Amino acid sequence: MLEKSCKLCGDTPIAKRTEHFYIALSAFQQKLEDYVHEASEQVRWRDNALQLCERYLNEGLHDRAVSRDLPNGVPVPVEGYEEKKLYVWIEAVAGYYSASQLWAQQNGKDDEPFWHRDTRSYYVHGKDNIPFHALIWPAMLMGLNIAGLPTHIVSNEYVTIEKRKLSTSQNWAVWLPDLIGKYHPDTIRYFLTINAPEQRDADFSWREFIYRHNGELLGAYGNFVNRTLKFIVKSYEGVIPEGTVDQQIERDVFDCYRQTSELIEAAHFKQALEGVFALIRKANKYFDTEQPWLQIKEAPDDCKHTLATCTYLIANLAQLLHPFLPFSSEAVKDMIGLSDWTWYPVGTYATTVKHVKPLFERIDVDTIEREVEALNRRANMQ
Repeated sequence: MLEKSCKLCGDTPIAKRTEHFYIALSAFQQKLEDYVHEASEQVRWRDNALQLCERYLNEGLHDRAVSRDLPNGVPVPVEGYEEKKLYVWIEAVAGYYSASQLWAQQNGKDDEPFWHRDTRSYYVHGKDNIPFHALIWPAMLMGLNIAGLPTHIVSNEYVTIEKRKLSTSQNWAVWLPDLIGKYHPDTIRYFLTINAPEQRDADFSWREFIYRHNGELLGAYGNFVNRTLKFIVKSYEGVIPEGTVDQQIERDVFDCYRQTSELIEAAHFKQALEGVFALIRKANKYFDTEQPWLQIKEAPDDCKHTLATCTYLIANLAQLLHPFLPFSSEAVKDMIGLSDWTWYPVGTYATTVKHVKPLFERIDVDTIEREVEALNRRANMQ
């Protein structure tokens, strides 16, 4: 029996008889239980995905309607039902498969390698899309006898803006075109990665955005690169001195490559970036401890070893950071003449430093107040 009025709008509900297509999700209950159990044992999914899927499976899967009575959308490809549209999260995930086929057709290649059982695939999304990627899409692939099920479910938590729920309709949002127009692209990439909601909800705070840029990108990474290379320009006429790289630093660099690669492959991007910045802090401590500004007068050979080690660190830090901060990494590549990027420690580079300039500029802290005021002003205009 219908309620007298809708609780949301107050209008009387309209009931009509209609017909829809369903995916027989319940038929895949056991196969999906096995699939999720295997993912849990191999630690390939984020915890929120495992927990939600286990809850759905424990409650028992129900068949889901995959069509809608809507004027817009992808038509149901069945004669006589063209007026019906596919539910958006059915045609969206099916688009992964059709996109691979289109790519194969356009490039004259076979898309079969994408769908092998041993193919590693990463599905990155927000946690509200977990059931579509972790249950419904695998069931669709199982129904088609396609072995290449998602191996890594990378489901993020939510992001708030200045402690308030993000809402594009209310203009309570930080728009990327505005960010890109005013800030270094690596600043944006760094903050969105280091502040990513990988395990819990995160907040976009203008204060954090500015202070992390000034303190970590400029103060830690940019400062280490700039003071090392400027010292070489000033004291050695831009020629990188020949010296022996500190063995402990060399071991630290090798460990950082191993840890970073493992974390990236496991989709722990935030931890990977934190690990590289831990190495940056070690690099700054090494520079301060060795004091090359005194060594060049009191122990010239030691100074050469110090600067050779620091340049070795710069080269490898740029390469380790390239997946995260490609623009500043390319700038370092130009300054010290690195060759193409690889995924193993860099031991050789040009002998001469050139075009040395700061990787990042300081952002005035007054910018925080201006950005927060602009955010409130835009929201109040709605």
